[in-house]
Amino acid sequence: MAQTLELLRGTLQIPGNLMLSGGATPYAIYNRLAASPCPVHPGRQLFLSDERMVPADSEKNNACNLMPMLRALGCEDRFIRVQTDLTPTDAASRFAAELQPLETIDLGFLGMGSDGHTAGFFTPAQANLKTGALTLHTARPDGMHGVSVTPAFFSRVERIILLVTGEPKRDIINTLLTHPETIPAGIALADHPNIELWTDIRVF
Repeated sequence: MAQTLELLRGTLQIPGNLMLSGGATPYAIYNRLAASPCPVHPGRQLFLSDERMVPADSEKNNACNLMPMLRALGCEDRFIRVQTDLTPTDAASRFAAELQPLETIDLGFLGMGSDGHTAGFFTPAQANLKTGALTLHTARPDGMHGVSVTPAFFSRVERIILLVTGEPKRDIINTLLTHPETIPAGIALADHPNIELWTDIRVF
């Protein structure tokens, strides 16, 4: 966690575009940053890889959980938020339009669920969307709707760090390393030239 926090601090202080992930591990890091904020370069923009289509003040809304950090850093105005008050289709279109000008994202963080999903991709079909639209609307297994960037968008991200921590993730990490073609995260990231797995689990 300390290494991720220091990388995040350093990244925020230079211009560029940063993709963040939701999830328990990232939020623990974001909350630590909120408690001890750093300067943010005026040319730094931030956005989340995916969002649940729930009210903006819901505890299930990723941006809502990110707000303490954004407010502490004073960069709410440079955060690109999924507009969850729109229909999912319209929200995906609006999100794509706002991301379109960001031709290069210097750093992106992703998580991975114990089922092998990442960034809101829960099926092989979604994980294989490597050309075309920058965002998609998904019907999630939990019954909610979501909006995500697509795997096609990952081609704009120069460096992707997959943050996966906790003993319950051991089996899915091993699957990612040995049979990546069987899970959405492995499929979505298979062609990316600069992926790093950061974990607290000894897998070898």
